[in-house]
Amino acid sequence: MNELHVLTTGEAAKYCGVNFRTVIRWIERGQLKAYKLPGRGDHRICVEDFVGFLRDNAMPIPSELAAASRKVLLLTDNPELTAAGRQALQEAGCDVEVAGDSFVAGALMAGSKPALMVIDACFVGAKGFQILDHLRSRSEYANVRVLVIASAEDRDQQRWLDAGADALADYPVARSELAAKVKLLLDV
Repeated sequence: MNELHVLTTGEAAKYCGVNFRTVIRWIERGQLKAYKLPGRGDHRICVEDFVGFLRDNAMPIPSELAAASRKVLLLTDNPELTAAGRQALQEAGCDVEVAGDSFVAGALMAGSKPALMVIDACFVGAKGFQILDHLRSRSEYANVRVLVIASAEDRDQQRWLDAGADALADYPVARSELAAKVKLLLDV
């Protein structure tokens, strides 16, 4: 499978049905994240950033780019949640990475650039709020959706949402519920 990681302004323009100069204006205004190549200064746009831009502006996401945005990072050390979560997410068409500690999670966030992070609140505890704060304070993670799995007795459920989580699921989570919530978050 040939994965597409970056787009030129011309390619982005074709996907949007606009002139490439319009894409350059979006970049110059800070609406679309891109970087410049050394030398001529041509722009390149990461596919994940482009898909996030399309979502934020209620534009259709081309099917060949939608697959690039189905990467999920599962942050847990619970073997039951790991097995059930991985299976449910893969059945939903996601590419799943599992992190058993915050160091591995950070490395995977930087390397694989997931579109969704699923956090086991029982595993991360109060450090989960620091993780959310870090994600929401960094522009490169602005488009990452976050699903927190917390027990129904967790007094902090509203606090998770206030800290930046996009959705919550009650622990233990049914595979069908997990797949449905993930699909809803990724197909927004």
